[in-house]
Amino acid sequence: MKILYLLGLLLVLVTYETYALDCHMRELDLCAATLLLFNQGDSVAQSASELDTQCQYIRDAQVCLRNYTNRCMTPIQKELMNFVGEGSEKLLSEYCTDGTDIRSRYLQNAACLNHANKETRTCLEDLQVALQVISEAEFDKRVPTACCGYQRYMECVRQKIESKCGKESVDFMQELLRMAVSRLPDIICTGYGPNNNECQSLLPPQGTPPKEGHTDSALSRIFSAYFSN
Repeated sequence: MKILYLLGLLLVLVTYETYALDCHMRELDLCAATLLLFNQGDSVAQSASELDTQCQYIRDAQVCLRNYTNRCMTPIQKELMNFVGEGSEKLLSEYCTDGTDIRSRYLQNAACLNHANKETRTCLEDLQVALQVISEAEFDKRVPTACCGYQRYMECVRQKIESKCGKESVDFMQELLRMAVSRLPDIICTGYGPNNNECQSLLPPQGTPPKEGHTDSALSRIFSAYFSN
């Protein structure tokens, strides 16, 4: 769920970073700080009690993001955020409730996902680089760059998880992602892929290390703190 929530946060906050003009992006650092409390270490939650602890931090981060949305978004932007966030709230409710199918299936896959999680770190590093590129890109290049980063990350994680846990675990994670953020990314990002010529021109090669020091990307700062653990 850690990987899933970080990716969900990417998809939502890319829109913030692209369109939010009324509030300073540093306000999102407070939301990021809450999120990072449950991101300490590389392990995946593997018990009901660990899930319950994780859920409280996620709820706190969601409230923070919702408050930012209400204060800083235009009505149209709020409508888009509500559309994207509706699925994530439903998923969070099922993920954080004892006895649900989603929670049971997650716990069944947790041991293998924990084993695969460390190998997905390189995927997250590439994603951090993409976030830094987005924060510096021209306005009309931000959505294409976000799509390229999203598609490259998804393909990287798919390969890592499938090699360790099999296709069933990959299918489950993709099901969770679609519940969390709907099919909006697939619709917006149709035609983009890791080997797409435009993506190769917009993003540095895979394995490029993230830039050190200050960045305007709130999400990149989340990942910098994540990788420092």
